[in-house]
Amino acid sequence: MVLKRYFFFLSAVLLVLFSCKREDDLLTDAAARLSFSTDTLTFDTVFTQIGSATRRFTIKNFNEGTVNISKIELVNGASSNFRFNVDGIPGPEVEDLEIRSGDSAFVFVEVTVDPANQNAPLVIYDALRFITNGNIQQVTLEAWGQDAYYYRPTQTPAGFPALSFLSEYGNYFPVGINMELPADKPHVIFGYLVIDSLINLKINAGAQIHFYDNAGLWAYRGSNLNVQGEPDNEVVFRGYRLEDYYNELPGQWDRIILNESPNDHIFNHARIENSFIGISAEYYFLSGPPQVATNKLRFTNSVITNTEGVGMLVRNYNVEGANSLITNSQNQLFAATGGGEQRFVHCTFANYWQYGSRQEGSLYAANGVQIQVSASEAIEYIGDQSLYFGNCIFYGPNDEELEVDSIAGGELDVVFDHCVLKTELAETEPGLSFLNCIVNPARPVGFFNPLFEDTGENDFTLHASSAAINEGSSAITDTLITDLKGDMRDAQPDLGCYEFIP
Repeated sequence: MVLKRYFFFLSAVLLVLFSCKREDDLLTDAAARLSFSTDTLTFDTVFTQIGSATRRFTIKNFNEGTVNISKIELVNGASSNFRFNVDGIPGPEVEDLEIRSGDSAFVFVEVTVDPANQNAPLVIYDALRFITNGNIQQVTLEAWGQDAYYYRPTQTPAGFPALSFLSEYGNYFPVGINMELPADKPHVIFGYLVIDSLINLKINAGAQIHFYDNAGLWAYRGSNLNVQGEPDNEVVFRGYRLEDYYNELPGQWDRIILNESPNDHIFNHARIENSFIGISAEYYFLSGPPQVATNKLRFTNSVITNTEGVGMLVRNYNVEGANSLITNSQNQLFAATGGGEQRFVHCTFANYWQYGSRQEGSLYAANGVQIQVSASEAIEYIGDQSLYFGNCIFYGPNDEELEVDSIAGGELDVVFDHCVLKTELAETEPGLSFLNCIVNPARPVGFFNPLFEDTGENDFTLHASSAAINEGSSAITDTLITDLKGDMRDAQPDLGCYEFIP
């Protein structure tokens, strides 16, 4: 019995010693990787003066053996706005930090910014680099470099994205029926910012609205949105990354949603960039039987560009567009479904998508719409849809840039009046009318494109040999005597949003 106990004790000791030895073994394999509690450390505090904030994350060793981190350093080195320490050991470099199997280390990071410096980037970036057995890993560091108005989700209703309501921000501006977004500093939206029902929101010229990943602006039913930019002082809607790489990168945020309103929603001298959908104007289908909104979206002197989904999506809604440019979308530039009335004058729809192939045409029109209101329920509406395009351009490299779908039970009427079109649809196509149109113009000698100056550089002004010059109707132009750039149109106007100026 004593011998058995001895061997049992010896086995237990050996097992413990073996386990300890395995945990204490120093791993030299480059496959040994660290685990982090986050891949991005975000400092989202609103800075109102020169100041700093501290955040932390953990390094965890899940390997069966000790790891030696030969170096921890800031990528931007001494020029960084960030400082750090690891378990009390300060940077700017920490060397030969050992973490045993199953153990962890705490990393504390501090940032100092001057938010009053309007020349600073909106977001300041750096990264902590960890080198282990030649294996390099990084944790991104980001902090807001300017003072801004910040809108963060306060609730997540079932079936909806995370959101907050405009009425919750009385610390920024007076809350009431009529509200204004000031243009004195940027606005940064996380999740969806919802304009409450009955609130009329005006966004003033020069305002910069920045959206975090998957964020958006929602004019809920009964509210009203009035975007009033000025020539050379637009209201800009774009993502929060301002580096050159992101200037024309699609899909950085979600969309602007417009529901029915007592008054027309207005976008004048606005620029909407790099979203998934630029504007989604739609009747609020969850409020009862589908019907067509009685108000309109008035979209004038404005631009939607680089959308990963659709430029402007219209469902049971009405739109009036003038002097505007919608360009570069993976799918349609303009899609109208269900019922409604759409009227566009002197607008350019040019789709030269540069991020892979594009299968869809630039225009899609249908007099029916199906809305998935839940995982098991869809609402279908068939009605009357009319579209009018006067002195407009629909063009791109696809053989067919126009798509129509007429559904029995309603009417679809599409009129192109003095337009340049890229299409193979016959003039006898049901529901389509082509009045004094130029279809599939030939490419002039010396120019790659029959219409535009330089599509590769997203320059959609007209070149000197453009087929769109002097082909417009002055009767259609009416009071639109200046183009999107503010140049005067002559007595024989050009097609699209730009007048050619020799």
